[in-house]
Amino acid sequence: MFTQSAMLTDGSPFADFITITLNDNEAISEQFLPLLKHVPALIKTVNQADSSCNIEWLIAFSDSAWDKLFNTEKPAALVPFTEMKEANRHFPATVGDVFIFIKSSRMDLNFRIAKGLVDLFASCATVSEDIQCYEYLKDRDMIDFVDGTENPTDQARAKAVLVGAEDPAYQGGSYITLQRYIHDLNKWNDLKISQQEQVIGRTKVENIELTGAEKPAYAHVNKGKATDADGKEIPMYRQNMPYGNAIEHGSMFIGFANTPEVVNIALRKMIYADSDGHYDHLLDYTRAVTGGIFFAPPASFLNSL
Repeated sequence: MFTQSAMLTDGSPFADFITITLNDNEAISEQFLPLLKHVPALIKTVNQADSSCNIEWLIAFSDSAWDKLFNTEKPAALVPFTEMKEANRHFPATVGDVFIFIKSSRMDLNFRIAKGLVDLFASCATVSEDIQCYEYLKDRDMIDFVDGTENPTDQARAKAVLVGAEDPAYQGGSYITLQRYIHDLNKWNDLKISQQEQVIGRTKVENIELTGAEKPAYAHVNKGKATDADGKEIPMYRQNMPYGNAIEHGSMFIGFANTPEVVNIALRKMIYADSDGHYDHLLDYTRAVTGGIFFAPPASFLNSL
C-alpha cells in the first residue's frame, strides 16, 4: 500500500488544480484508462527539466466517474457533493469527473504538465477548470490571515486522511472535497482589522486564536471545523492555496479526510445558521463557485489498471 505522492506532504509554492469532465459515451473506460497510464511518464519527462523542483501529484475520481470507468466495487464512502444553500449563502455542486492535483516549486513546470494532460485526454474528455495557485505572503490567504493553522502533522495527519481497514480494498486512499472561492477583497478591506479578527477568530499579525468572549460564535475558527456530538474536533488536512489576479482572486479549498462526511460537517456548520442564528461570517466576504467530492485511490490501485 502506497499513498499518492501529493496526498500527505506539506504544501509547495505552486500548484495546479485540474478538473476534467469525461465524454459521455459507452466506450469511455476503454478510451480513458489506457491514456491514464501515460501520466507518470509525462510527469517524469517534465521533471527532467529540474529534478530539484519536487513535483508531486495525485489523481482522484468522482462518484459518477467511478461508475463510468471501473468495474470494481466503489469506495465505501464515495458520494456526490451535495449542494447546500441558505439565505444568500450557496455551496454549489458542479461538474467534474476526474481531479488532478500537481504541486512543485515551479509554476512553469506545473503548467507544462497541465498542458500535457489537456493534450493527452483531448480525445475523450474536456477540462472543466484549471486553476493555477501560488504561495501568498508565506502561508496566508489573500484576506491576509494565516491559513491551515490547525492542520494535523505526521501520524495524526495520516490517521485523519487515509482510509484504513474499514475499507480494505482502498486502504491508503483518501477522500477529497474541492471548492473554489472568489473573495470580495474590497468589501473585506473596508473592515477594521479588529472586525476582521472577529470574523476569523484569530489575530491578523500574530496569528493567535482569540479566547473567551473575544471570539464570537460566528468566527471562522469555530464554524470552519468538523466536530463530533461532544464538540471535539474531527481533524482533516487542508492544502488550500490562493489563486488569481487583480480582477478575480480567491482560494482553492481542498480538504482531505478518511471520509467525506468530515468535511461535510464543517461545511454545514459554515453555511447553515445554528439555533442562535450564527453562521460563518466569512461567507459574507467570499463565495463558493464550485463543489465536488473525489476519491484518490492508493497508488497500488492505479498501478493495477
